[in-house]
Amino acid sequence: MILYVPLDERPCNYIYPQYLAEIGGVDYDIPPYSILGKKKLAADTEQVWAWIMSRAQKASHLVLSMDMLVYGGIVPSRLHHLSGEVCVQRIERLRELKKINPKLIIYAFQLISRAPARNGSGEEPDYYEEYGYDIHRYGVVTDMESVGVAGTAELEEKSGILSRIPQNFLDDFIARRKVNFESNVHTICLAEDGVLDFLVIPLDDCKEYGYAPAERKQLAKIMVEKSMLSKIAMYPGADEMGCTLMARAIASLTGVTPKLWADYSSNSGMLTIPSYEDRSIGETTPYHILSAGGEPALELFDADVALMINPPTKFSQRLEKEWITDDILLETERNLKSFTERIKSLMHRGIDCFVADSAIPNGADRTLMQFLYEQNLLDDIRGYAGWNTSSNTMGTVVGYAIAYSCAKQSGGLTTHALQKSREFLFLRYMEDWGYMAEVRRPITENLSKFGAGLTSLDLKGKEPNVAEETRVMLSQFQQKFLPQYQYAFSVGMPWNRMFEIELTIKKDTVK
Repeated sequence: MILYVPLDERPCNYIYPQYLAEIGGVDYDIPPYSILGKKKLAADTEQVWAWIMSRAQKASHLVLSMDMLVYGGIVPSRLHHLSGEVCVQRIERLRELKKINPKLIIYAFQLISRAPARNGSGEEPDYYEEYGYDIHRYGVVTDMESVGVAGTAELEEKSGILSRIPQNFLDDFIARRKVNFESNVHTICLAEDGVLDFLVIPLDDCKEYGYAPAERKQLAKIMVEKSMLSKIAMYPGADEMGCTLMARAIASLTGVTPKLWADYSSNSGMLTIPSYEDRSIGETTPYHILSAGGEPALELFDADVALMINPPTKFSQRLEKEWITDDILLETERNLKSFTERIKSLMHRGIDCFVADSAIPNGADRTLMQFLYEQNLLDDIRGYAGWNTSSNTMGTVVGYAIAYSCAKQSGGLTTHALQKSREFLFLRYMEDWGYMAEVRRPITENLSKFGAGLTSLDLKGKEPNVAEETRVMLSQFQQKFLPQYQYAFSVGMPWNRMFEIELTIKKDTVK
C-alpha cells in the first residue's frame, strides 16, 4: 500500500498520480479532498497528519509533500506566518512513523519557494500585486552580488528597488523564505538520519540568478558537510513531483528499474534552458528519470522506453513571448519529420514511446501535434504530456512511462491498467493540446460576454458558464482530432481561473 500526500488539491497533484498508481497496478490511499484546502486556504495539517498516522502501520511506502505536511500546500507555503519552531515540530513528526512502522519507505519532496518575475498576487502575498517584479529583481541582483557578477547597472537597480518597496513588505517576504529555508535544512537532517529514504528539493519557477538559486547553493554546502550531496536531488520542478515519486514507489514495489532512452526533436533544443528553469533540458532530464526510479539507458536497444522529447528552442521561446498566433509555424531547428519517423521505427521494433512536449510552456506545441495527427501516431504512442513548465511535463511523462513499464515487465499490465492508461492519454491530449493550445485563448479573449470584470485569473462566479463553453469547444476539438476516443466528460475550473481545468471522464462512457 502506497500512502500519497499531495502538494495541493489541483488535478495535477491530486488526480494524475492516482492514474499512475492505477496503471502501475498498485494499491494506494490518498487523503480526503475535503481536508486539503483550496489555493490560499491552507489544508488542515492536523487532519492530514492524523490521516497519515491512522494508516502508517499497514503501508509499505509514503509519498509525501513536505509543503503539505508543514504549511498546508504550495500556495500557503508562500503566505504563512508560522514560526520556525512550529515548522520543525511538524517535520520532526516523521520520526514517529518510523517507530510505528520501521519498514515504511518514505519518499519526500520539499520545494525551494519561487519569486515570480511579475506583479500579481493571485498565488503570492497581497503586496506582490504592486511590488512583485521589484521583489523578484531584488533577489536576482542580491544573488549576482554574492557571486561577484553584479555590475554598476545592477547595483543602481538595487538602490532604486529599495527606494520603491516598503521595507515591511520586503522584510516579510525575506523572513518567510528564511523560515522555509531552515525547514529545508531540517528535512535534510531527516534524510541524513535515514528517516527519509529519498528526498527531492525541487526549485519552483527558477532562473540562473535569484532567491532560489542562492538557496540551492547554500543547501548544497550543507549537504556536503553532511555527506549527502549525491543522495538528495535538486533540480527544477514542483507540480510533477507527485507523479515522479509515485512512479518511484511503483518501481520499488514491483522490483523493476525501467531503462529510458532520451531522444530529441532538436539538437540545439537539447542545450536550451527552458523558461522558468535554471539549466538546459538535457541536464534536467536524467534527474527526472533517476528520481522516478528509472535508469538512463546507455544504448537505445537496451531501453525499455524511448522518451521522445520535444525541447524548447530559441524559436519556440520567441513564439511563447512574441508571436502568439493561430498559425502553425514550422521552424528550421526542429526536425519533426525525422522525429515522427523515429517514433514509428521504434514502435515497430517493440520499444514503447512516450512524448514529452516541452517546447512551449503552458500548452502543447501545435506543430508537433499536427505531425502526430497526420502520421496517425496519436494512438500509437504510449503516453504524452505538454503542460505548464518543461519539468512539469517531463516529470509527468517520465512517471507515466515508468509506471507503465513496471506494470508491463512485472506482468501487471491488466485490462484495467490499459484502460486507465488510455484514459490518461486522452486527458493529456484534451487538456494540454485541446484546452491549453487551442481553446483557452479564444475563450479568454471573450470573457466579457459572460459578465463585466472577468479576467483570466478571476472568473467572478461565472465559472459554470465558462466551463460549459469550454466543454462545448473541447467536444468539437475531440470530434475533429480524437474521434476514436468516445468518452463523455465534464469540465471544472479548480481555482476559478483559466490557467488549468479539471476534466472528468463520465463512467458510463468508459468501456
